[in-house]
Formats: sequence, C-alpha cells, structure tokens
Amino acid sequence: MNRMLSSEKMSFSKTLLSLSLAAVFVAGCASAPKSPEGAANVRQQLIQLQGNQQLAVLAPLAIKEAEQAVIAAEQPEKNAALAAHRVIMAERKVSMASTQAQTRQLELQRDSLSQKRDEVRLSARTQEAASARADASDARSDAEMARSQASNAQANAAMARQQADAAAATAAATTADLRAQIAELNARPTDRGLVVTLGDVLFDTGRANLKNGSSNHLDKLAVFLNAHPTRTAQIEGHTDDVGSDSANMLLSQRRADTVKAFLVAQGIAASRLDASGKGETTPLASNASADGKQQNRRVEVIIANIAE
Repeated sequence: MNRMLSSEKMSFSKTLLSLSLAAVFVAGCASAPKSPEGAANVRQQLIQLQGNQQLAVLAPLAIKEAEQAVIAAEQPEKNAALAAHRVIMAERKVSMASTQAQTRQLELQRDSLSQKRDEVRLSARTQEAASARADASDARSDAEMARSQASNAQANAAMARQQADAAAATAAATTADLRAQIAELNARPTDRGLVVTLGDVLFDTGRANLKNGSSNHLDKLAVFLNAHPTRTAQIEGHTDDVGSDSANMLLSQRRADTVKAFLVAQGIAASRLDASGKGETTPLASNASADGKQQNRRVEVIIANIAE
C-alpha cells in the first residue's frame, strides 16, 4: 500500500514539474520582443533592391544607409510612435536608394546613346570624305549612301530632341517639386538661404526641452534635409529681452542645440548642421509689447542655397 502511494506521489510531482516548465516556456515566448509592424515589408523591399545586380552597384552608399535604417526599424521598440517613425524613415531610405540607382542607370543609358550618336556622325563624315575621292563611276552609289546617312542623321537629331525635351521636363518637375517643398516648410527665400522660422511652439517658457507633440513642426524640416543631402543648415536660437543677457544667450544656445540634436536623430549628418545662440541681439519686433516678445522668441533654420 505504501509503495502505491509513493508511486502516485512521484507521478503527481513529475506532472506538476512538466506543467510548470511548459508555463515558463509559454511565458517566455509571449514576452519575446518582436520587430515593429511593417519592418518585414521594408526588409523585403531592400532585399529586392540588393538582389537587382544592375541597380545595386549604382548606389552603394544610399543602399548602405537604407540597410542601416532598416536594421534600426527592425529593433523592438516599446514606443509605438518611435517604432512607426523608424519604419517610415526606413521606407524612405529604401525608396531614395532605389530612385538614385534608377536615375544613375538612366544617365548611363543616355551617355551611351550620346556616344553612339557621335560615332555615327564621325562615321558619316569619314564616309563623305571617302565618297568625295571616289571616281565618277561610283557617283550614283555615293549619292545613295549620302541619302541613307541623311536619314540616319535625321533619326539621330529626332532622338536628340526627344532626349532634350525629356531632360527639360525632368528639370521642370524637379523645380516644381522643390517649390512645393519650400511652400510646405513656410520658408522665406533670402540672400542667406531658405529661412524657416519656428516660433515659441517648440519650448515652454525658460526651457530648452521640446514640448510634447512639438516634433511635428520639425519632421517636415527633417524630411526636406534628408531629401537634399548637399544642403547645410544654420540653426539660430533667439529670445526676447526678459532676463539677463547672459541667461538669454545660454537659453538660445541650448534651444538651438536641441533642434540640432532632433535633426541628427532623424538621420541628418551633424557635420551639415551648425547651432548657435543669438540671445536677444536680433529681434524681429519691439519687445515693448507681448506680441513683439512672442515674435522674438523663436528658432530660425537657414538652409543654404545650393544649385541641385
């Protein structure tokens, strides 16, 4: 009887141990971090681009940046908004790399066509010189050849006109797109560059930390700078005349540094950005009124004018 009770106890203990181990395993699986939604799709897009041997070699740096952005997007993140933002930035990086590679491919094709056109023209001139030295018995043959060459020249000229029209259309579209982006930023064209004025919506009074939700005002600026990697930007902080000169100078510098840090976090190289505090030295309006003080509390981002 005792043996039976002992056996039943051992069996019950083994069953309880198995159930405990299973519960631990399930809990571990449930708590395993997962990549944010959409990261897998971006990774697939990148793999497809990298697998295209003709395109992959034409934009290696852009593809490398896209790879880094995708890796960042795949990292588990408890902050849903930050995770979604990383996925969006990765999608943009992959799209930009693909566009850059395709543009370079079209440029190479255009150069090849231009070279062939020049070779045809050179061949035509050589054949014309040879025809001039031919004897009279070959005159009719030479004339026929000349007509054929003229036809080829016309075809080449038509192709050149089409290419010129396409280039003009591309340039016009690029200009229109740039104007639309500038309008989206509410930027003012000046001799110093495009001036984007960020009012006092970014910071609380006397503080240099971004307000909750104020990053929306900087997202468009980050997108523009990422889309135009050759442009640099000067970030200037300004204050009203409340407080001492030294305190205002320090506060304006800290606010400019905060904006710079945000942009660097969005993928803009720190070497492209310069932050400085101006304090109350360059007001836009008189500090005698509340409205004037509000106008003077600002951060200005001056984007350099560079031909693209």
